[in-house]
Amino acid sequence: MADRHWSDDELVSRLYEVGPEGAHLKECEHCAQRWRRLLAAREQRLRAPEVSEEFLAEQRRAIYRRLDRAPARSPSWPLAPALALAVMLLLAVVLSRPAPEPEASLASSDAQFFTEVYSVVQSTEPRAAGPLHGLFEVQQ
Repeated sequence: MADRHWSDDELVSRLYEVGPEGAHLKECEHCAQRWRRLLAAREQRLRAPEVSEEFLAEQRRAIYRRLDRAPARSPSWPLAPALALAVMLLLAVVLSRPAPEPEASLASSDAQFFTEVYSVVQSTEPRAAGPLHGLFEVQQ
């Protein structure tokens, strides 16, 4: 490791104490300088930002001003639960009505029904061929 410089990944790994160990940072001035810059950048980012009390107080005052200008709550909000309950009751009444009675079918008789079914079953011609006959009929 003495013949080459540490990569940025190796330095960052060393920063998080999972990287290479050894005396390379003591022997190599170039890597030691990069290491010190990395530590300085870390320290700078860990410091809390400097904010004055006056700045924070002005922010607080601005928030209070905006809250004072905020529109008042509408008076309908206390009625919202009652309105929701009324809508649910209306839906319950509408959806719980019994279904209408089915209308009587127009089938004339069971005998006619069975006759039609029997003729369809006994026919050797497929049902889809019926409209094709109309194309080839001879008109008189």
